[in-house]
Amino acid sequence: MKHAYSNIRILWLLLALIAGPRPVNAQAYNAEQIRKEGEVVLYSTITVAAFNELQKAMKEKYPVLNVRHIRLGPAQQLARYLQEQRAGQTGADVIYNNLLHVIYLKENGMLARYESPENQFLLKAAIDPDGLWVGGDVDVLVTGFNTNLISQKDVPTTYEGFLDGKLKGQLAINSNNPYALVGMVSLRGEEQGIAYMKRLAQQNLRPVQGFNHMANLLAAGEYPIALMSQVTKIEELKAKSAPVEWASSTPNFSTVGAYGISRSTAHPAGARLLIDFVLSDQGQKALGRTGKLPMRRGVPTFSKNIDRLLESGNMHPIKDAKGFERYAKIYRELIERR
Repeated sequence: MKHAYSNIRILWLLLALIAGPRPVNAQAYNAEQIRKEGEVVLYSTITVAAFNELQKAMKEKYPVLNVRHIRLGPAQQLARYLQEQRAGQTGADVIYNNLLHVIYLKENGMLARYESPENQFLLKAAIDPDGLWVGGDVDVLVTGFNTNLISQKDVPTTYEGFLDGKLKGQLAINSNNPYALVGMVSLRGEEQGIAYMKRLAQQNLRPVQGFNHMANLLAAGEYPIALMSQVTKIEELKAKSAPVEWASSTPNFSTVGAYGISRSTAHPAGARLLIDFVLSDQGQKALGRTGKLPMRRGVPTFSKNIDRLLESGNMHPIKDAKGFERYAKIYRELIERR
């Protein structure tokens, strides 16, 4: 009997070794621990109004969770966080930024591993296999155009179409993020991706800082086409009767808004609970009310047009951030050349 028991025990040990270490998942909600921590510091790029909507929902479920929100632009946030980490300072507990910036932090060992129990309900594109970031929302980059200035039939639906000489001087592009270049590199490879952007830059692109500003200027008639516009911004303007519309490309690049926990977090319990809430059904619906596109399955967006776009699967997620700084430099040099 003892021999049989020993064999079973050895078998279980072998199975455990083969399976490897288990991921660290969420702790049970510990109000006392979170109360002791006092607050959670969130560095994010979301607007104050959007954060207030999210915080209102959080307070309803977790009254003891106090989140101090510091809003910074994508590049400014990255620079501040890197500076703090290199100086050994504890600033942010949780980072929210576009995925390119968050992956950059991951590759430089500045994020802590955490796998939320809510991950099982998310789209596949939201999950980092290493557990160092998780997607909270997604946006799709489409071709925005002003219906008073150009007909939809004249708006290209392929990237090669934007190289047509007839469009020279009529194309705007976001100068804040190198999505266009990184997307092309991940789609076509580095050599062909950079070559395409060099040809596109010869179209006398108009660089505009930020998706909001680019969409607003499009609606105001400053240019007929805004390349790789966030579909959410165009749909919001359409709802206000602005003369704008969007066309799908083949494929549409898509961007993920990602969350990560700082490797030096001073408030680990609160940081994990914040992530859990953002990914929960209640949190995703709160984000949806602010105009963001949820990454939790079964949570609809604010637009049936966007729902159909997401269901089409005609998307190419921008994830590869290797060489980010170099690509950002190349991108700036190309598009700011007038």
